[in-house]
Amino acid sequence: MPRASCRVPRMMLPMTTRTRLTLDDFLALPEDKPYLELIDGEVCQKPVGKKKHSRAARRIARLLEDHPATRAGEVLPELGMHWWGTARSDHRVPDVSYYAGGRRVTEPYPDEPPDLVIEVRSEGQSTESIEARLTFLRDQGVPRTLHIDPESESVSVWERGRSWTVQRDEEVRLESLGGFSFAVSDLFD
Repeated sequence: MPRASCRVPRMMLPMTTRTRLTLDDFLALPEDKPYLELIDGEVCQKPVGKKKHSRAARRIARLLEDHPATRAGEVLPELGMHWWGTARSDHRVPDVSYYAGGRRVTEPYPDEPPDLVIEVRSEGQSTESIEARLTFLRDQGVPRTLHIDPESESVSVWERGRSWTVQRDEEVRLESLGGFSFAVSDLFD
């Protein structure tokens, strides 16, 4: 399975030969943009989103906030999260996370997986790397994921073991999320 391409910004880490960090070491680093993630103990820089990426992420967040099935929940863009009950050294920052109404999201990071995670493919980022990220998230208990691709203007959906791709002129509907739905074209120009 493809892994994220990782780069360690030199100014962020102490001068040492150590290339892997514990979660505690990672969390002691200053927060900065573009966001850093910890993947299997290695510091990785998230790709920087450009206009199409940012627009799609903003629009899906707004759709979640406005839809009757999801408006009682909490939409959290770029929320860092660790992995529940695992020994892995991971801290990930999905583009958008959604927690259904009535769920409490702990500070500073959630202690449970979100109900939905959305990743928007950035320019130059491979589909395989996005799918690897989403597979990891599902393995950690996330029951639904969306992979938004601004270039192909499509959405790949995974909902409780079933996956499908929806094109620009079609609608995404998540029955297990109260029937949350949106037209794919609403994400793009």
